[in-house]
Amino acid sequence: LLDSEDKSLESAVVKVINPDEQCDGSLELQASSSSLVVKEILQEAPELITQQLAYLLRGSILFKCMSLEADRIAEQQEKVLSILEEKFPDLPPREEIISVLQETQFNPQGVSIEEVMLKDLKEISDGEIKVAISTVFMTLEVRGNL
Repeated sequence: LLDSEDKSLESAVVKVINPDEQCDGSLELQASSSSLVVKEILQEAPELITQQLAYLLRGSILFKCMSLEADRIAEQQEKVLSILEEKFPDLPPREEIISVLQETQFNPQGVSIEEVMLKDLKEISDGEIKVAISTVFMTLEVRGNL
């Protein structure tokens, strides 16, 4: 269901992809939402993936993977990354994208603490109790200035 502020977009929603529903219960790393979206587009309408979209989606997948060891990237994510890289060989090397992502991850310049907290917000609710969890990456020097 869309929030009331997004209700006008409801007719444009074709499909909802929930990463939790895609998990088979094994101990393999959960695929990123972006890799699930790419997989779906590749199956249903591969012509929609432009180089610019591939760049954005690949960056999102790499952001999810960047804290993992290279050999721990989920098989599905590796497959999707490889397909995008084959289809668009001019994409920058993975290492270059990860380096830029790591640089900006710890640079809070121009970002409020509220924006940082909302960036990776996850909510869990059992109906009565609602818990919000957020991951915030920062250096100790930055933390001391907050």
